[in-house]
Amino acid sequence: MSSTEPDAPPSAPTLSAVAKLAGVSSITVSRVVRVPHLVAPETRDRVEAAMRELGYVPNQLAGALASARTRSVGVLVPTIANSIFADTVQGLSDELEPLGYAVILAQSRYDAAREDHMLAELLSRRPEAIIMVGSPATEDGARLLRRASIPIVETWELPDTPIDAVAGFDNYQAGVAVAKHLVAQGRRNFAFIGGDDPRATRRWRGFADTLAELGAKPPRRLVLERNASGSVAALADLPDVDAVFAANDAHAIGFMSGLRHAGLLRNGPAAEQPVAVIGLGDLEMGRLIAPSLSTIRVHGDAIGRTAAKLILTREGPRHVDLGFELVLRDSG
Repeated sequence: MSSTEPDAPPSAPTLSAVAKLAGVSSITVSRVVRVPHLVAPETRDRVEAAMRELGYVPNQLAGALASARTRSVGVLVPTIANSIFADTVQGLSDELEPLGYAVILAQSRYDAAREDHMLAELLSRRPEAIIMVGSPATEDGARLLRRASIPIVETWELPDTPIDAVAGFDNYQAGVAVAKHLVAQGRRNFAFIGGDDPRATRRWRGFADTLAELGAKPPRRLVLERNASGSVAALADLPDVDAVFAANDAHAIGFMSGLRHAGLLRNGPAAEQPVAVIGLGDLEMGRLIAPSLSTIRVHGDAIGRTAAKLILTREGPRHVDLGFELVLRDSG
């Protein structure tokens, strides 16, 4: 039967189970949760290890009835500093809020330890589902989600073994599409710029593997600091480059700024560009700048709406590939 509400979760790990595994009393576990500075470090470490092993998270709503619905959904994104994920958050909010759900937003900032911490914080609010950009960065994070026994949706990629449901696109194939286009355009010296997070790395691998299959010169990879603009990618680091695939549009636009200052960017069509640049995300700024930015268009709004629907019903496919489009403009 179709439903507009997530399935009721089975029982989660209890405080008494943590106490038994750690060899302490339930009162001690409660103190570790509420006033950890008052517990001996060795005991605290043992209790926290047991919590991680069991996937236990403290219930911040312990004063409420055990059967109470929170009507909330936790959403974890890498960052809100880059608007690339805004359409996804908007799409899922547009689906969930009319049904009375509150969206609780958290950021991992591309940091694995922070991601685990924020997942635990979200779960402590007892949300009825979790939607996250990407897959858990660590096994501890994956264990927390598996043992939460609520709907989980991983987005913006297509993991082979998802925790529950997936709504995304194939990052590896995005790299394949860009490589094939740039080779067909006659480009010879390639580079990839961007972060080293798992999704960017899959784009890089698709890009590099395809160039190798096509007999092209091996590409260089320039890893940027987290949240850095592509403008920090100095041209001196990429001598003779004539084609760049950026992990996202923000990096691409930043790199184009550097090209403009170096006199290597023209307002003509792609064939006249000394250096072709292709990004990912189809940000509005990329459509407005001159030359306009070629990009991989990701259907962010559809990803968000699909993720919301996946937590509202157990019917239908649980692994949804929403695809992407290579949008060619003047930059490449």
